[in-house]
Amino acid sequence: MHDVGMNMGQLAMSMRQIDDTIALARTWCHDLYHATESFGMERTEEKLAAAMKALNEARAALEGYEEAIEADHNAVGTVRLV
Repeated sequence: MHDVGMNMGQLAMSMRQIDDTIALARTWCHDLYHATESFGMERTEEKLAAAMKALNEARAALEGYEEAIEADHNAVGTVRLV
């Protein structure tokens, strides 16, 4: 636990859960894309392709979150009892 009460392990687990959720949504989107592709649903394919791109960008934005948490944890000052 951090000096100011933030549990870094829980924070990392929560961010990992967000990343996993985005990855799962991207997988579903990809599967649907191929299903619609089989039926010539071009407008729906375009929507799904745009969604996959956005999900890829969201995952890329989270890359290195563990290092960021560690760096922030180390950068926060400590509280000293007097």
